[in-house]
Amino acid sequence: MTRSPDDLVTARLRLEPLRPGHADEMTVVLADPALYQYTGGEPPTVDSLRELYAVQARGQSPDGTEVWHNWVMRLAGDVPVGDPATAEAATVDGPAIGVVQATVTDGGRAADVAWILVVPWQGRGYATEAAIAMVDWLVAHGVRTVMAHIHPDHEASAAVARRLGLAPTERTEDGEVVWRRVVTGRAARDDDPERRRRLNRISVGVGIALIAFALFEVVFVRAGQLPGSPDQVGRDLLLVIAGIVMLAGAVLAWRRPRTPGRG
Repeated sequence: MTRSPDDLVTARLRLEPLRPGHADEMTVVLADPALYQYTGGEPPTVDSLRELYAVQARGQSPDGTEVWHNWVMRLAGDVPVGDPATAEAATVDGPAIGVVQATVTDGGRAADVAWILVVPWQGRGYATEAAIAMVDWLVAHGVRTVMAHIHPDHEASAAVARRLGLAPTERTEDGEVVWRRVVTGRAARDDDPERRRRLNRISVGVGIALIAFALFEVVFVRAGQLPGSPDQVGRDLLLVIAGIVMLAGAVLAWRRPRTPGRG
């Protein structure tokens, strides 16, 4: 199966962006009534899921205030698939086993996340693994507040939320507890694209200024406008080296791929 560069890949899973074409497969995945014990609702039909996925695949609400990210959770090719009790190693990517999703608001700074994992694969850490990959991606793209709505009796989902660093609040909405995490400290700073751009611009400016000052001084010394000395030569050399280092650091920072952090 061809993998997309937009996929999120973990040790055991591949999260592929939701497409309307997933509807047929996901109708079977989401057919177990047990999945709706805490969330309510009922298994979707193929037609209703196609309609829903067509809307979600647009990526945002009509007014643009919400951005939607949805991924189908699929077992990676080197993970056993089939009946968990008698599974054999697969040579291609395995079946879909759930979904993770995020609704991003507040100009990209807040996200409400959720996850669904089919019953036969629960209790193996897959939901946590997928949700961590999703939240890491969100944080790397500027999200600073992560929330989840969890039924107070849904212990398994609460355990996933704790692994994500979320904590229950006193707020409830539609009978569900609002869990929340605010990304602070080094994780927020390191993963803030605007902050990285600003620091790189400062590094470039300072580097150019140092080199320009050193060259300016060399030119004026050679022209006899300034007195020359061994100290001046050494100082200018150090200024040029410092400027080059700052420029090189800025270039490397721009080119270095970002590895999402835990926050």
